[in-house]
Amino acid sequence: MNSITTLSVSFLLVYGVFLFESNTARSQSSSIGVIDVQKVLRSSVAARSIRPQMEKLKADYQKRFKKSEAGLLKAKQDLERERAILPEGYAERRKAFERRVNDTQRQVQGVNRLLDGALANAMRKVHKTLRDITKELAQERSLQFVVPKRVLIFYEKRVDITQEVSRRLNKRLPRVKVVMPKGRPATVKK
Repeated sequence: MNSITTLSVSFLLVYGVFLFESNTARSQSSSIGVIDVQKVLRSSVAARSIRPQMEKLKADYQKRFKKSEAGLLKAKQDLERERAILPEGYAERRKAFERRVNDTQRQVQGVNRLLDGALANAMRKVHKTLRDITKELAQERSLQFVVPKRVLIFYEKRVDITQEVSRRLNKRLPRVKVVMPKGRPATVKK
């Protein structure tokens, strides 16, 4: 009987240690959060507010350059007509026309760089706010790590913080104003 009691006590001790280790491992695994960054960005009201602003800016600049393009087309036609009438100064006029074309191309490239910068700055604001909210949520939930969903094969849904981050992001940052960075303004010759 004494050996049965000892065996029972030993079993209870081993079982208790197993339960303790299992609970400890479970509490440690809950110190990890998972976030689907792409899903947060797709559902972000601020990120979605950027696109129409960018399209408007592009349309404004395209309109300006359309006038310049029409002017260049007319100048090219005039140059071709003058070639037959006044061949002696054609080479100089052609070089002047090519300089105008090159200047316009540089202006277009400059505006494209400014537009890219404006988009990058606006998205940087969204990403910074997303990071700040993720850090805050990690502190609130005592998370030691927050891992992007895309690098995981499997995870428990209870550690997913995507919905909460998305909700807070939309509340904190409902809109981002797209601002063209300071740069040399594009002057379009007509």
